[in-house]
Amino acid sequence: MMKTVKITADGQTIEAVLESPLLPALQDAGIDIPTLCYHRAVSPYGACRLCLVEINQKGWDDDWWKLTTSCNFPVLDGLTVRTDSEKVKKHRKLVIELIMARAPGAPQVREMAERLGVEDVRHRPQEGELCILCGLCARVCDEVIGAQVLTFSGRGGLKDMGTPYAEASEKCIGCGACEAVCPTGAVIIKDEGLRRTMVRWGTEHEFVPCRICGKPVGTKKQIAYLREKINIEEDIFVTCPDCKRQKYAEQVVAEGHL
Repeated sequence: MMKTVKITADGQTIEAVLESPLLPALQDAGIDIPTLCYHRAVSPYGACRLCLVEINQKGWDDDWWKLTTSCNFPVLDGLTVRTDSEKVKKHRKLVIELIMARAPGAPQVREMAERLGVEDVRHRPQEGELCILCGLCARVCDEVIGAQVLTFSGRGGLKDMGTPYAEASEKCIGCGACEAVCPTGAVIIKDEGLRRTMVRWGTEHEFVPCRICGKPVGTKKQIAYLREKINIEEDIFVTCPDCKRQKYAEQVVAEGHL
């Protein structure tokens, strides 16, 4: 059984699971913490650094506060947290300025900057870029899907996210999980008929059509990947969700449950 402890955040007492990530504990308590790189489906990375808070641990001097990212800091017994201090707000503004310089074209970034009270950027913006290098796409591909297609490359201003050597990857199954978690729309997928193009990764996939209506079910590589991982009836892999629901409804009626 998970042990819960009490922490104090902005004067509010919160009960949370010991050593669980601090950020979701604060969010679940109704405290608004800005973030662009956090997702509960994957491990925290602390990339965007917008979730900065000040913390004071049990046994520390009352006047000594540490600035830290809350997504990858653990809940500790007796922890005291400041989420809206002047120091926190100042550093969040500096962080969003740097993110805006990296991805000025992302509406989500501009909205976050407005929310944090930042209008001007003192750094030369990188025109046309949407990726903020949060790493969410790589983490979901690795930790949830298990395909391990994406990785960081380069350093400094040349740092980027993509496939190794920026070449089309045979390991990509075209599942679309990377697009689903991307916070800024940098991962673009185009579906046309029974073809899917992963624009940013330069890979193309062919869909498996539904055996009943012909609509896409999943990419061939995705279906093949799932067949190896999941031992379920074959019909699941070749029937779209709409036709599955229709089939189930017809079965319920036929059996006299309605």
